[in-house]
Amino acid sequence: MRETAPAMRPGAAWLQMTTVGPDDVAGLAAIAESAGVLFYDSPVSGTRQPAESGTLVIMTAGPASGRELVTPVLDAVGSRTVWTGEDGAAATSTRLKLVVNFWVIAVSNAAGEIVTLAKAIGVPPAQFFEVLDGGGLDLPFLRIKADLVERGALSPANFAVDTSGKDTHLILDLAREAGLRLDGMEAFSARLDRVAEAGHAHEDMAASYLAGFSTLRPNLHKRRGSGSILKIRSKC
Repeated sequence: MRETAPAMRPGAAWLQMTTVGPDDVAGLAAIAESAGVLFYDSPVSGTRQPAESGTLVIMTAGPASGRELVTPVLDAVGSRTVWTGEDGAAATSTRLKLVVNFWVIAVSNAAGEIVTLAKAIGVPPAQFFEVLDGGGLDLPFLRIKADLVERGALSPANFAVDTSGKDTHLILDLAREAGLRLDGMEAFSARLDRVAEAGHAHEDMAASYLAGFSTLRPNLHKRRGSGSILKIRSKC
């Protein structure tokens, strides 16, 4: 961006929509300021399908003076925009995105471990979801990730092992700066790193369940059956 920013028209807007750390956001904002460009910290929540259908949720922070300029773009790629402030350099949207991704990573990890444990101890995973059905514990995202694990359908990835692993390190860095110890995220991060090293870096992050086996072998899940016993209801 240091090479690209000077070519932008003064007064143009730069929407920074990737997931990076707050320090990175501040550095990018400084580049934009030096080029006379409006800077918006605008990470998104959603995977490949919402991106293709223009239904992402966008978290945005940036100057109010440029909202009319950026709103048509935000509306084209997202179904909702959550404004978190008027200073993109403060990385308020990026911080929110990392909190959201904490939840996404935690649920995905839980889904894989639930299916693995259930099958290992003779409990049909479908019975687990029958107990949850329609109640407050019945999360659509949990069902979706558990279904991927059950079917071994981890490619193409909606949110890959290497990308989610990168985000765990960003989350942990933020926590340390705040004086927090996140034991659960430390464990999720280590599992994703191990699975990536075993050759699953570009598969869906639900592949983290493979770290639960005593011997983590590449492409272990591909030997699983192709039929799913988890029913993803239309309400999900």
